[in-house]
Amino acid sequence: MSGVEQDALPQLRSRERAEVGPRVLTDEEGRLWRVRELSFADAPPSLIFDSELGFRRVRVYPASWRSLSDEALFELSWRT
Repeated sequence: MSGVEQDALPQLRSRERAEVGPRVLTDEEGRLWRVRELSFADAPPSLIFDSELGFRRVRVYPASWRSLSDEALFELSWRT
């Protein structure tokens, strides 16, 4: 790689991390939930909802999940 291409890699990687980072929601009782998309070696990606109480894993979800309202994401979290 040339010097210019190598210099661009950290910017691309940090931008990718920002785009795929977790989303934080607050439920009706004031608890924080972290929502993130995780890939597993033997399965398609899943949405993981986790809080101090536990976690939920959603295997079927829309590609546009980041644009859903908080309420729609919470509703989605109850699906398996």
